[in-house]
Amino acid sequence: MWEVSLDIDDAATAELATVLSNDESERANRFVEERARRQYVISRAAIRRILATYLAAAPRDIAFTITGDGKPALAAPNELQLEFNTSHSGELALIGVARSRAIGIDVEHVRPLPRALQLAKRFFSASEYAILRELPEDELARAFLSIWVRREGTAKAQGLSVWRGLAKLETSAAWTPVSLDLGAEYVGVVVAAGDDWRVVRRGLFRF
Repeated sequence: MWEVSLDIDDAATAELATVLSNDESERANRFVEERARRQYVISRAAIRRILATYLAAAPRDIAFTITGDGKPALAAPNELQLEFNTSHSGELALIGVARSRAIGIDVEHVRPLPRALQLAKRFFSASEYAILRELPEDELARAFLSIWVRREGTAKAQGLSVWRGLAKLETSAAWTPVSLDLGAEYVGVVVAAGDDWRVVRRGLFRF
């Protein structure tokens, strides 16, 4: 797992944009908000550069496809059977890579959430909602987001769309979530099939 800072200056962002595919460049240009465009460019370039280190390929030459309800994957041939997933929130992106194993990753910037209990009642289990309902206000947002990332990470690992899969997920031995210590500002999780694996943190990715 790599961490990627999304706080990069204009010159560096422009250089990163050169490794994107034509389709990715067109999508980047359709963003109305500049911050969203920059985050997309940086995270897509990081995915390409990280995968390139495994594949011994030029970042721009890597081809992707879509599986499940929209999960990005490497297009064939994929002789190493690499799987990857990514998420970003605030100024941080996380990118996870696994071999021969489905993986999901999610991160959220801890922030005030006025509708946390309403969302929990709709999407979380009754026991999760009951726990959140008893928490003091200053602990609620982080606790809510910790449950949220675990559920979203599991949905992503399974190739489900988040909103379709979020309320249906049940704890299963087939999928193991590992919470990440990202400091006070973020909560995150890696979810993968089975339990015979561990998270290896590579630190901040350097472009």
